[in-house]
Amino acid sequence: MSHFGMICPPVAGHMNPLAALGRTLISRGHRVTVFQVAEFESRVRSEELGFAALGREHFPPGTLAQSIAKLAALNGVKSLKYAVECERRISQLILEFAPDAVRASGIDALLVDQNEPAGATVAEHLELPFVSICTSLPLNREPLIPPPFVGWTWRDSNLSRLRNKIGYAISDHFIRPIQEVLNQYRGRWKLPQLRTPDDSFSRAAQLAQMPKEFDFPRERLPSGFHYLGPWFDRLSSKVPFPFEKLDGRPLIYGSLGTLQSKDSHYFRLIAEACAGLNAQLVLSLGDVSGVDVPTLPGNPLVVNYAPQTELLSRAALTITHAGMNTTQQSLYFGVPIIAIPLTHDQPAIAARLGRTGAGIVIPPRQLSYARLRASIEAMLPGSNTYRKGAQRLQDAIRQAGGQKRAADIVEKVVMT
Repeated sequence: MSHFGMICPPVAGHMNPLAALGRTLISRGHRVTVFQVAEFESRVRSEELGFAALGREHFPPGTLAQSIAKLAALNGVKSLKYAVECERRISQLILEFAPDAVRASGIDALLVDQNEPAGATVAEHLELPFVSICTSLPLNREPLIPPPFVGWTWRDSNLSRLRNKIGYAISDHFIRPIQEVLNQYRGRWKLPQLRTPDDSFSRAAQLAQMPKEFDFPRERLPSGFHYLGPWFDRLSSKVPFPFEKLDGRPLIYGSLGTLQSKDSHYFRLIAEACAGLNAQLVLSLGDVSGVDVPTLPGNPLVVNYAPQTELLSRAALTITHAGMNTTQQSLYFGVPIIAIPLTHDQPAIAARLGRTGAGIVIPPRQLSYARLRASIEAMLPGSNTYRKGAQRLQDAIRQAGGQKRAADIVEKVVMT
């Protein structure tokens, strides 16, 4: 059996799907170890995965929590810039300390998140096979595919090609600090310089946790690219919850991920829009620290952290920031979505959602009580066009294979 190493950003949205894949590999007799900053250890151990800390003395306890808190307080371009700076620091840590840690652990292959390209450079340096993982949108570039941080729609036109070319130039400007660190170490290790993110992706296999039908039409994906649908299992939903308080009315599940403050005005607006409807709103604040939950209009059921997939299996509607995990898991259960994309890749995910007909997208600047209420009312009936759109994607997801097929491909890469 094999020993797999995992390298991904130290945040829940990237760790959650990889953890489900890791547990699938463990169930087949393999070992799985995550390499990241020491502060991430308790989070990884809770997922029943092995862990190896990198550079303890260079990343003091509390640094990660402070960074995430600051990221939660930012939006738009400021949030993107700060995220890039955080990623630059993590990349340098991985490049400096992961090679020795991976060697010492006896790793046979690495599973590397596309958003953590330092892992791919480490794999090349150590001459280890590696698989690229798309826990969010695939970062693979094509002339007709907009950059993964904008809410642009897909169009087959020369104007779109030009727009996207300019968008990628802006993207390259943003990520230049990360690229410079990567190429500094690649030069030291006599590896070819990276020109674009695509140069860091595995030639053996690239795995995306969404169905092909959700993405924009692509023409240039490598033969080893696989659309597999979302990755989650029973442990993904192993969180205490007062199920006895569900009253039988249609369930609206609201979640804005793990980076929004519990006092966010978005939660209040969602609660106001749902108040008085023949439905029960469950709001997950995405905060595992156990802080006091706020009192909101309409008496919704508010929790710090929810067993998301268990609730989505009962839901009539999801209201979300369009994070990849919540979006894909909603569609797995055929639940239509109202997306309020806030930052990072969420506008791009929402643009794909809107194109599928499985949901309504409301940009934050256009969000109002009236528009949100009308969207909710349009989706609540048992039979509507949005639910049919969600069910079409549900069928595609169920045929894509999920983490079990992902594990099959990973095992094949190691064997060959």
